[in-house]
Amino acid sequence: ALQALMEGITRIARVVYPQSPDRLFIYQCGDAFLVQSDFYEPSLERGIAITTALMRHVAPTGRFTSAGFAEGELSGITSLYPEYVVGKWPKSLEVDVGAGIMFVFPVMGQGLIRSAGIAKRAPRGPLLVMETSKCARLPSEWPIRNIESEHEPALSAIDWVHLESPLLREIQTKAELRAPSPAEIESMFQEYFRRGEAPQKWVSNAHHYLAIPSV
Repeated sequence: ALQALMEGITRIARVVYPQSPDRLFIYQCGDAFLVQSDFYEPSLERGIAITTALMRHVAPTGRFTSAGFAEGELSGITSLYPEYVVGKWPKSLEVDVGAGIMFVFPVMGQGLIRSAGIAKRAPRGPLLVMETSKCARLPSEWPIRNIESEHEPALSAIDWVHLESPLLREIQTKAELRAPSPAEIESMFQEYFRRGEAPQKWVSNAHHYLAIPSV
């Protein structure tokens, strides 16, 4: 699943959006990836379409991803590192500390903080979650379900299994990603449920927010 996710992100960045102003900036942290656009986008359709394409590309592995979508600036911070740390390689993410190695993370900012915050607050499960207030910047026909919570800001889940979009199909085709149909993804979920590997709350949220039929 990790290989599929990394492959999908790289294919989209290299083939579909290789140049400014559409280019993407990608940062890995463990099994998570932070994908940043080059500029502010009035419509959020592209960001959600990219995320949906990736989640569908991973699904045939038998594992499922989750995603938090947020807006906010990101700034590179390697220029702030002391000369003693970066030495002759100021752009490297590996720092020589004798027999060991220190790995540094090159960005910080509200984009990172907000996306991590949304992912932390989101219900458990294979969900694509964003602030409800931003859903007005998506096509009105897309399947979106509000998440019940006492906390603010309110969150909504995008049904990435059943979402249909010409832009999504264009991304999948150009990047040569796996593009299972909604019915095929439903079958993949049902097979995963039968294996009994997922917690009950995870399964319940998949049924509720992604309209996955019961086995």
